Amino acid sequence: MNRHVKCKTRKLHPKRLPNVQKDPVGVYLRVRPLSTEDEECCIEVISSTTAQLHPPEGFKVNRNGEYKEMQYSFKKVFGVSVSQMELFEHVAKPLVDD
Repeated sequence: MNRHVKCKTRKLHPKRLPNVQKDPVGVYLRVRPLSTEDEECCIEVISSTTAQLHPPEGFKVNRNGEYKEMQYSFKKVFGVSVSQMELFEHVAKPLVDD
């Protein structure tokens, strides 16, 4: 005695996201000044949100011995002259005030 039973399967709906979305994670870059041990800088600040990596002289990254200069985007790029207070004002204080 075989009976076919029809069942309704409930569809699960993902939770609705609020209309106002914030950046989940803010990624910042702070370029530090060269120390006395460093010979050359491999980071160039292109804009307030972009930095480019340059290979140090004679540096090989992949098996072919080639190195491709890469640009990376951040929420904000801080150069070598930024103070600790300026960094705090832009990065941490908005989180504390929120």
